[in-house]
Amino acid sequence: MIIFPFGFYILEGRSPVYVGNDLEAQSIVRTWMEANPEKVCLGLEAIGTIRVLTQFLGWDQSLRPSSMDLVPWLFETVLEGDPEIDARRLYGDYQAALDGHAELVGIATRRLRERH
Repeated sequence: MIIFPFGFYILEGRSPVYVGNDLEAQSIVRTWMEANPEKVCLGLEAIGTIRVLTQFLGWDQSLRPSSMDLVPWLFETVLEGDPEIDARRLYGDYQAALDGHAELVGIATRRLRERH
């Protein structure tokens, strides 16, 4: 049996639910993500040539072994399309991801105004 050093998760509402850390858990999460794209994508904005995408990732991006006392990084916001401000941020909870998305949308919007 293959065991991963991180955990796999799905969302119930806005709450991550641990599924496990083996191949079966990975398969469950992939299936859940394919069936729930509206829950995976928390936000997508196009501001000129800049794109801001926030999503639930389904597995812990912290690259640390799973532990009861560490919050897994399960959400990501990526800002791309402007080499001066390309960014990737990771979050441990849904609301922080939404807040981070809004912050990067604001940065991208200000950047677009500065160019014009």
